[in-house]
Amino acid sequence: MDDQLGASGGNGNNGQDVAMTLAAITYCADIKGALQQYLPDWQLVWLPDKDVNGNYAYIARHKRASQYAVAIRGSLLDFSWAAFDNWFKQDFNVFEQVDWTYPSSSQKPKISQGSADGLNDLTSLVQTNPGGRTTMLQYLMANAVAQGASIVVTGHSLGGNLTTVFAPWLLYQIKQAGKTPPTLFPVFTFAAPTAGNTAFAAAYDASFPNSWRYYNVLDIVPRGSMPSTVMTIGELYTPSPLASQISVTYDGVTLTFAEAIDAIAAAIGASEIYPNGFSFYSQTNTKRGSVPLTPDSSYCPVTDKSDPLIEQWFEKAGCEHGHNTYLQLLGAKPVNCKQVLLTP
Repeated sequence: MDDQLGASGGNGNNGQDVAMTLAAITYCADIKGALQQYLPDWQLVWLPDKDVNGNYAYIARHKRASQYAVAIRGSLLDFSWAAFDNWFKQDFNVFEQVDWTYPSSSQKPKISQGSADGLNDLTSLVQTNPGGRTTMLQYLMANAVAQGASIVVTGHSLGGNLTTVFAPWLLYQIKQAGKTPPTLFPVFTFAAPTAGNTAFAAAYDASFPNSWRYYNVLDIVPRGSMPSTVMTIGELYTPSPLASQISVTYDGVTLTFAEAIDAIAAAIGASEIYPNGFSFYSQTNTKRGSVPLTPDSSYCPVTDKSDPLIEQWFEKAGCEHGHNTYLQLLGAKPVNCKQVLLTP
């Protein structure tokens, strides 16, 4: 494999295992130590003082190849019905959309309010050093862009969602500064929920021909945001744990879990029409670069079938979404480290 991620082209080995490992390390409390242990060819060069509203990222540099990597952290490590309901209302906040202005277009690209809030948080991250306070943009402009180096952006889960807005935002800022964007600017997302509407996805695909979206077909999170795919979540784990056999309370009404999922899908569909008007969500990489990953039954078995069905369901869902499951599906080593505590 070429030392530079994304250099091979096509859907073959573009370094997706390394990109996913970079993304997995974002969950580690000791990012520098995790890079040394799992990716010794990569060196930590920028780390923020603290997260902003739970959003976090780091920048690493390859020691031999001329490439920098921006790895964006996800969240939602604790799977539960309360967390599931909260994804749509807070972390992803897909019920509201805002205009995408990096750049704006007559096609009216829009992203979810949650994605917009997350991008604002990422661009507010700062590292304090003897020379002052440095944002990711300032660091990348002074180093990667100034050197003509390649930049890769990667993230898992919510980090993948934010990757699809941070990468085009970064490209826009480079152009606005009158600088030459990197010739190689690959983008990798893993388990990413949808960030924006059809116009946004089309603009993203046109800007990033070297981009890949990897998703486990049994993972519920990449199915989020679009009503048609949200509705399929309740059908995933057959014959058991089956969502139609689980009772939950949604908006004060007791339903089967499958019915609650359908209600969320219907609410998203209504929000796309009123008041935004035909601003339907669409995944990126619809024509190229979408890579489904298919696990077998040995990957995520339910450990205790005497547990309540809803606990079994979320145990299964959490495992299918987990970063180590994605690493295993990509043939990479698991990342086991002391993790930061993330709340949905």
